[in-house]
Amino acid sequence: MIKRVRAVIIKDNKILLIKRVKPEDKYWAAPGGGVDPGESDKQALIRECQEELGVNVEVCELFLDIISEKPATKGQLEFFYECKILSGKVGTGDGPEYQPDSGYIGSYQPEWRALDELSSLELRPRQLKEKLLIHK
Repeated sequence: MIKRVRAVIIKDNKILLIKRVKPEDKYWAAPGGGVDPGESDKQALIRECQEELGVNVEVCELFLDIISEKPATKGQLEFFYECKILSGKVGTGDGPEYQPDSGYIGSYQPEWRALDELSSLELRPRQLKEKLLIHK
């Protein structure tokens, strides 16, 4: 079973998200990705945050777990962990999604967004948005 991990990073009433812009779609998502064979959830999330955000994180409590409904990852397990930034600079990630000819479509833009504006954002998956709206 393929697993995916995502970081829920909240600081000063803002959440760090990835703005995804594709030719016919625009939405926000929590940073993260797939867990490689032999890798723990924690190791995968630390790696993904370095690649996508350019920061080192401490992985804390499990915030949410779901079964993906997204067509490309349907049926995969997704685990969202609360994380804290330890070091690094947001926006300096150099993972494959930022490399030319990597096969990734569209752009990835890390952004801090106010928790108060979550209701107006197209944040995916919907279960994450719903839980954040309850806990903000």
